[in-house]
Amino acid sequence: MRSSEAISSTTGYLLLKLAGLASARMEQALLPLRLRGRDLRVLAFVQDGELTQRDLCRQTGLDRTTMVAVIDELERNGYVRRDRSPSDRRKQFISVTTAGGTALSEALAAVRRTEDDFLAPLREDERLQLHHQLSLLYTAHDPQCRTDQTPAG
Repeated sequence: MRSSEAISSTTGYLLLKLAGLASARMEQALLPLRLRGRDLRVLAFVQDGELTQRDLCRQTGLDRTTMVAVIDELERNGYVRRDRSPSDRRKQFISVTTAGGTALSEALAAVRRTEDDFLAPLREDERLQLHHQLSLLYTAHDPQCRTDQTPAG
């Protein structure tokens, strides 16, 4: 077996390739809304309640520099607003505007349609099984999901 065949036959390689394909389709579906995947992630967290930029970094996994750029873009598009904390001028709370809530709803619908199209080769029971299995793996290996302190693997 050639080395390229050895690597391309691994589950990890397939997951990596599928993630890239799914991500590209999601990004394309979000373009008409002037959003990217990371923007959608931030909007979704902020929609659940006003958060500071620091809280958003922690919850979304985005670094501070990227978060500032994302918030700047979302603010330019009218999707979020920044409000200074009355008790600490260094803190800014981010909240979703009405336009941002509408964009989020439309984006989530676009993501669902795109995911349905992407998963079309699978039957409904296979989709549910795939989601369940991927969730198990994610929970087992993401340190934020783990309740015990033993290393995964």
